[in-house]
Amino acid sequence: MRFTKSMTTIVLISSCVLSGCTMETKEHAVKPSAEIVSVKPTKGQNEVEEILIKEPSVDADTPGKASVEQIQLTYKNGQTAVPTNDDILSEVILGQKAIVTLQSPEGPHHYIVLFYEQSDRWILTGVLPATGPVTTERSESRGLKLPFSTFTTNEMSWSDAEDAPITWTFAGKESILTVSKLPQQPMDSKPSEVVTLANGIEAYVHETKREASLFYQDGEQTVLLAGNVSVDRLKILAASLSPVTSGSFPYSETE
Repeated sequence: MRFTKSMTTIVLISSCVLSGCTMETKEHAVKPSAEIVSVKPTKGQNEVEEILIKEPSVDADTPGKASVEQIQLTYKNGQTAVPTNDDILSEVILGQKAIVTLQSPEGPHHYIVLFYEQSDRWILTGVLPATGPVTTERSESRGLKLPFSTFTTNEMSWSDAEDAPITWTFAGKESILTVSKLPQQPMDSKPSEVVTLANGIEAYVHETKREASLFYQDGEQTVLLAGNVSVDRLKILAASLSPVTSGSFPYSETE
C-alpha cells in the first residue's frame, strides 16, 4: 500500500475489529492490498465500523508524528476517536524501515502497529491491530522468553515481495513487543550501546524511559525487536530467538 498523492483511505471492517478476542492463539492479519489497508476482524465488545487512514501533514517528519495524524476510528454509533502523542508506545527506525506501536483509542489492552518505509518521505505500508489477552490462562510461548506469560500473537508481511519484512507481535495486558525479520539494514548511525547476548550474538540496543529497541545481523537478515519494555527484557527475548534460517522463526520450539 502506498500513498502517492494526497488522499484519504477508508478501511471497512466488521463490528468486532480491534477488540480483544484474538485469544491466546496465533492470528494472521491480512496484509494490505495495493491501494488500501486491510485488517483481519477479531471479535469483541467495541463495535468499530471503519478505520480511516489519512494523509499526514507536511510537518509530520517522523513515523511517530505521522501515525497519530493518520489513524481515526469510527464507531457504529457515529463517534470517532484518534490517538495522541501520549499514545505512542514505541517508535523504532532502522535504515529505511520503521515500526510505530500505538495505544489504540479504544482503551487498555488495545494496540495498533503501523509499518513505514522511507522513500522521499515516510510512507505507511501496513496497519496491524493487536489486542491483549482476555483470560489469565498461560499462553504457549514455544521457547520464547517473553516478559509476560499470558499474551496474544499476530504476524504480518509488509508487502508481496519475496524478501518483504515480516513482523510478529506479542501483546500483553500492559505492553506489546514486535519481533521483525528484515532484509539486511545498515547499522544505526545514532549512538547505540553494543551488547553481547546470552547466546553470544552481538546486538545494538537503545532505550528511553518509555521504550526500548534491539537489533542484530543474522546472515543476510536483520532482526529487530522493539516495545514499551526495558532493554533488559528485549535482551532476554532476543537470546531465545531461533536463527532466521529456521522454519519456525522466531520460535525456538516447533508447534
